Amino acid sequence: MIKNSQVSVRTMTDQNLTDFIRCPYKFYYAHIEKKKHPLGWRQAIQHIINKVVSSYFQLPQSHRTPANVLMLIDQYWGRLELRMFDSQLQYYMAAATVTDSLMRNLSSESEIAQPLFLYERFRMNLKELNADLSLTFDVAEWQQDSFIVKKFLVDADEQMLELYCHLTVVFSEKVFGIRPARIEVVTLMDGDRHVFNPNKDSLEAGLIYLQMMKALLEDTRQFSDLYNMNECPACPFQGVCDRDEKNERKQKYLS
Repeated sequence: MIKNSQVSVRTMTDQNLTDFIRCPYKFYYAHIEKKKHPLGWRQAIQHIINKVVSSYFQLPQSHRTPANVLMLIDQYWGRLELRMFDSQLQYYMAAATVTDSLMRNLSSESEIAQPLFLYERFRMNLKELNADLSLTFDVAEWQQDSFIVKKFLVDADEQMLELYCHLTVVFSEKVFGIRPARIEVVTLMDGDRHVFNPNKDSLEAGLIYLQMMKALLEDTRQFSDLYNMNECPACPFQGVCDRDEKNERKQKYLS
């Protein structure tokens, strides 16, 4: 049960913000109460993607081939457990889709000589939020007087794409003093590449967005308006979540 209507968030990470967007209750139980929970299939596949992409860019350019992408996928995919998935069909469909997307997208990135960043995590204190921010840069490629940031995700909706872009801009300008020339997010389950071109107004927009997110994170009274029912079936916190009770009280109040 959620005990307090107001919570204090001192550190905002890309992971806890992503969990909040998927479902604020999941964010609360995982990151505020720090309840232990099993790894879900989406997180497990994301770990594999990170390993494959990182290993691929550490290969000499002459070895960055589709065959070696497949070799890396085979190397890491065996760590997945079938019980994480709803069915065998879901498991095999995910394997086929992610494999195809990784081979296609990584092959097109083979010309990057040496990434500027490769899965490097940065942390900073943002005085505008009175909180720390933490973000991992998957792959960054230097280009002239700026850089291109690339991220490889299992999937992402518009809110998550917006979150990542704002975080990347704020970090880039506040920590490095440089606005990224381009931000690319590849969502592997649908094979799409989402491209964003930050401008001079992007930093202010990012700060406003993060201030709004912090306010939402800290006010549990708004969670019942924000949660996503589609996340419920696979949620590890079904046994403790009080979303239904809160919604029932809200409906009685409104009626």
